[in-house]
Amino acid sequence: MRTASLATVLLGAASTIQAQQAASPGYDCYPTCIPSTVPANETLSFGRHYAVLNLDMITALVSGVAPTPAGSKWIANTARWIDAVHAQSPPPLSIFTRIYFSNSHKPEIGPASPFAKVGGALGTASSNLTEVYPAFCVNETVGDVVLQKTRYYAGAGNGLEEILRAQQIDTVIMSGIRTSGVILSTAYRLFDLDYKVYVIANNTIETPSNSPDINTNILEGILPKLPVAVITLEQALAALNNSGPAIY
Repeated sequence: MRTASLATVLLGAASTIQAQQAASPGYDCYPTCIPSTVPANETLSFGRHYAVLNLDMITALVSGVAPTPAGSKWIANTARWIDAVHAQSPPPLSIFTRIYFSNSHKPEIGPASPFAKVGGALGTASSNLTEVYPAFCVNETVGDVVLQKTRYYAGAGNGLEEILRAQQIDTVIMSGIRTSGVILSTAYRLFDLDYKVYVIANNTIETPSNSPDINTNILEGILPKLPVAVITLEQALAALNNSGPAIY
């Protein structure tokens, strides 16, 4: 789907819910209000051995949703979260993923690779489209890590799992684009590796959003059944203050 048609679809979906009010603090109701799996009166902490995963927030993906109400809310929420994480003292481990290929031949995928149909149009590390979207701050000075990937799973073909083991991480907090791609794939894998997994519902989005049910079904139905904790942005921000100091 082209960017223009994607924006049209998202705008149409967003217009149907603009009159809705948030059901929980921090919720924007795009495309619908997602209830947290953690009770609002429960004090949430990520402990000390936690990592923040900011997944696939590259220009090629984000620019398609940025002009829409849903996209602008998602960008604002996610940027607010990233900035709050960096403001911790000391900051925890933050890992960003980018989808790109080693060179113009794209040796990581072949013509018969299923992933070529969804990611094959992306380029190399030098392409602006594969850079982290400018609204999201990557601060390598404080230890942020940026990893290449060439499949949906955040750890495909890179050192994600090695880094998490080496840093004795036991909890991960995920944000990213798209919910049915990197979020779902990574949640399954890290859950199977015995990590405590949190997904910030405000910080996930579908692209293209052909049906508002996709995001809702994953966040309300599929992830809680693993179980993965689905939380609000406000809960995540409060948990930062209850956590740490982070060990990294």
